[in-house]
Amino acid sequence: MAQELPPPTLSETDAAVLVGLKQLKVLKRAVGPPARDQVQLKMDCVGICGSDMAYWSKGIAGGFVEIDFSEAGLCSGYCGQMGHECSGTVLQVGDDVSNLQVGDRVALEPGVPCGGCKPCRLGRYNLCPRMKFIGSAVNKVPGAMCTVFNHAASFCYKLPPNVSLEEGALLEPLCVSLQAVTRAEVGLGHNVLVSGAGPIGLMTALCCAAAGAASITITDMVDAKLETARSLGVTYALKANTPNIVEVMESQLGEKFDVCFECCGVPSALDICVRAAASGGKVCVVANFSDSTPVRLQEAARREIDIIGVYRYCNLYPKALALVASGKVNLKAVISKKFPLSKVNEAFEHFASGVPIKVLIEPNSSAA
Repeated sequence: MAQELPPPTLSETDAAVLVGLKQLKVLKRAVGPPARDQVQLKMDCVGICGSDMAYWSKGIAGGFVEIDFSEAGLCSGYCGQMGHECSGTVLQVGDDVSNLQVGDRVALEPGVPCGGCKPCRLGRYNLCPRMKFIGSAVNKVPGAMCTVFNHAASFCYKLPPNVSLEEGALLEPLCVSLQAVTRAEVGLGHNVLVSGAGPIGLMTALCCAAAGAASITITDMVDAKLETARSLGVTYALKANTPNIVEVMESQLGEKFDVCFECCGVPSALDICVRAAASGGKVCVVANFSDSTPVRLQEAARREIDIIGVYRYCNLYPKALALVASGKVNLKAVISKKFPLSKVNEAFEHFASGVPIKVLIEPNSSAA
């Protein structure tokens, strides 16, 4: 039975607001009751994403949109409010909501599509041009790095008792990896390369293992991340600056890779993926790149290497939740540290060191 919670405060929320480069302030912001199709949530866990770090450190969203730090920019659209990897507890339900009740613990799918455009009708709603993706300066929607937040009930997924709120927040990046593995059609016996052992790279490796990959090779520049990868069971973990790395990997494996996933956003790593892919294989671009990133298109064409793009995900939250609930994917292993909202600047500084894998904010934590 769902637990009883005290009546929510509907007038305001404490929100982490990016007011300038590397400058976050916790501000009071208005929040009303949920709309008829929404639930109001006490936000329990919010992950810091690589895109959030780009907002914070560079003032760039989606690799190309400059963030408006003016007073007007912080009062409309995105409003300087990050946070899209999140979970919470239902405080109040809208009049038309029947799938959730007060006290339910849920994971939020952050993107709410229009439902009527061609991509939505084709079932690829992640490509919806009118997407309302929370915490996105590109889509101009405030995020959930706050104490209280309203969200569409149909995009909230109830967590079973054996899945924690921390794991619930990490379903979002897991879905990015699952989208990549699904689009690349990884299956039994495949040999895969993952470039980058950050959260997305590690979760991609976990999804490949769950899909039946025969071997998983992962590369990164940070020894601690490679050690985490080894603890998660990858076959080979190499420093990304290993001399003649393509030849070294091929020597270890005995052949080239069926699928290569680029998860770090470094142009030289994308080049390695194309060179390391088997003829007739696939290169899946998961990370963000600038518009002018060079690619060996002639080699890809000559060897019939498919280059596959990945943008967010669609229809995958139930599958991601099932993977975690069944124990086939261990998300707890990628959580490095948790911070209360009052220490949000410290949390971003810690994540920026490059050593942590996943840092979580607990907006309603009373930790000092």
